[in-house]
Amino acid sequence: MALFLKQKKENNLADQDLPGTFYPKFLICSFVGALGDYMTLSALGWYIVDSVGSAEVLGWVFFARTVPRFFMSFVGGYFADRMDRKKLIIGVYSGLMITTGLQILVIWNLSGLHWIYIVAVVFLRNVFDSAEPSIRNALLPDIVKKENIAKAVGFYASSLNLAAIFAPVLAGYLLSVVSITPLLIADFCLQIPSFLILFLLPAIPIHKDDTSKELASKGYIFAISYIRQSPVLRNSLILSVTLMFFLFPFGAMLPLMVKNVLHLNAKSFGLISATEAFGAVLGGLLLKYITQDQLLKLWPWMGMLSCFFLFLLGFANTLLAVFLTLFVLGLMSQLFRSTGRSIFQLNTPSEIRGKVMSVLISDSGIVSLGILFFTLIAGKLSVGYVYSLMGCVGFICCLASHMLLLKGNSKPHIDAKRTIKHK
Repeated sequence: MALFLKQKKENNLADQDLPGTFYPKFLICSFVGALGDYMTLSALGWYIVDSVGSAEVLGWVFFARTVPRFFMSFVGGYFADRMDRKKLIIGVYSGLMITTGLQILVIWNLSGLHWIYIVAVVFLRNVFDSAEPSIRNALLPDIVKKENIAKAVGFYASSLNLAAIFAPVLAGYLLSVVSITPLLIADFCLQIPSFLILFLLPAIPIHKDDTSKELASKGYIFAISYIRQSPVLRNSLILSVTLMFFLFPFGAMLPLMVKNVLHLNAKSFGLISATEAFGAVLGGLLLKYITQDQLLKLWPWMGMLSCFFLFLLGFANTLLAVFLTLFVLGLMSQLFRSTGRSIFQLNTPSEIRGKVMSVLISDSGIVSLGILFFTLIAGKLSVGYVYSLMGCVGFICCLASHMLLLKGNSKPHIDAKRTIKHK
């Protein structure tokens, strides 16, 4: 009888209500942790532009921040399908806390160090930070109803972007009165609730039967084959990777625009960054009104609109125009990004979700290449010209990908478990 009740509890785990007791706490703690993380991100970008004055150094620092996604998302996804996901995410976050402390020590003593040490410690911290999204995205559908996946992704994205509204404003104000070190210490303290809430995660069963065990034992060759044979996932991945290179580096280049084009200070930079984040919050909240059938139809158009407004941002020469364009750009780009995650979660079985999601999440590593490439160009050309170039090429790629997606939708979607049984 006890065994039956335990199995029934495990089977009903994914049927928990979104507004349950755990998920709101998780969102609040995620907001607090993201507030500290985005404060550091904003402060570090402005600190480099204002103190070092080099677009190249800025590019290398943000390259180090994002490039671990190339490989650590795969590592996180691999172990998410083979280990207890609760223990795994706690272990990864422990590493994140330790390296955050190390980052404080390095920047505290930066006056006697070369800027390459910043690059190194930022890279090390984000080795752990880049493994976390694959585990979290594999875990989310196990604690939320399937019909609420898009809503859960939207709420989570909104909590992060809500933090991104306040963080640049706080960072801009604090940088005008104190050095960067107190902001880094505040970041460490704000990460503590995000770490502690993980211990309240419910136990999540991994494998329930022989078929599940066999499917979970498959490696990345099978996961990539699964994506390749699914037109929906294959074309969605292509579009996501494309825009990670041409669209999403715009955020890392904002300090260059504010400092060199608009000739404004740190406080103004915080307000401008918050405007983009405010649009992203609205985008995350709007996602709950989009049905599963509409996700795939609207997704490429979200990408095209994002690229169009990035193109317009290159011509914005007044503060009002920058505010309005960044708001819409934040709105559409967040809708695009969150919708892409939802499409993959809804079309992937739990047993290989960690690996499949890690393939998608690794697209964030492409942002590092885009940042490095376009900041190097911005060192020779104006930031406005580079923004317009990024938006134009991204729009063309979105349109081409949309045509491929329409063509691919006529093909049937594969069933991973059925494939295992037939073999």
